[in-house]
Amino acid sequence: MDFSSVVAKVSPSIAKIFVLNREGQVAGTGSGFLYQKKGILLTCDHVVTGGATVLCKFTDDDKYIPAKVALQDTEHDLAILKLDTDREPLVKAPTSKPVMAGMPVLFSGYPLSLEALTTHQGILSAITEDQIGVTTYLIDGTVNSGNSGCPLMNADGEIIGVVNAKRRERSDLLSKVESMAMGAVSLHGIDLVEIYQALISNVQLGIGYAVPASYIPEHKEGTRGGRKAGGSKAATVSRRTKA
Repeated sequence: MDFSSVVAKVSPSIAKIFVLNREGQVAGTGSGFLYQKKGILLTCDHVVTGGATVLCKFTDDDKYIPAKVALQDTEHDLAILKLDTDREPLVKAPTSKPVMAGMPVLFSGYPLSLEALTTHQGILSAITEDQIGVTTYLIDGTVNSGNSGCPLMNADGEIIGVVNAKRRERSDLLSKVESMAMGAVSLHGIDLVEIYQALISNVQLGIGYAVPASYIPEHKEGTRGGRKAGGSKAATVSRRTKA
């Protein structure tokens, strides 16, 4: 199938996210996309958590647009950002188009710190549900670090989920390695932590994970909130809904 027209349609709405620390240095990057309303950008919560400043850059523009975290759903690892832009948002797939295992899917984002928007094709390999009723999509496609927060789309470019590169086997162990300080472990003058972190960042997962679009929290103006992220107050929500 030729998805070039779909990619051309959705690419202006997908941003690369830069998270800066208090010293103004880039502490991490990820992906995000404008969703449902103008000025509302969706990503994964872990992409923006702990940052002092969040900037967004679209592939067809050299400008870095400041964004504020408006809402965080830590349970489903989702976050809503607000930014000043007139770009058109992507829309959710209508309920008349059911999400089913075996259907073709696309996801476009910025993996491995690449500056170019990169699109992968795959299939929705399985729809799983854990012991507490949370649904996850498994994707037969190449998901890398940096893809977190990018849109999972059907063949028409409509949103069916949010890709999450942190959802992986032994993610608890890998997260500990990622948070280790450089120089903590060395052998013959070689920084093993740096090597471990590079391997984790560059590993290509044969199975990717995505959060169903039904878990995306609704953003409403005037939401009152709790903890800070991205340099702004943000509401923290915890909802348990069925996909």
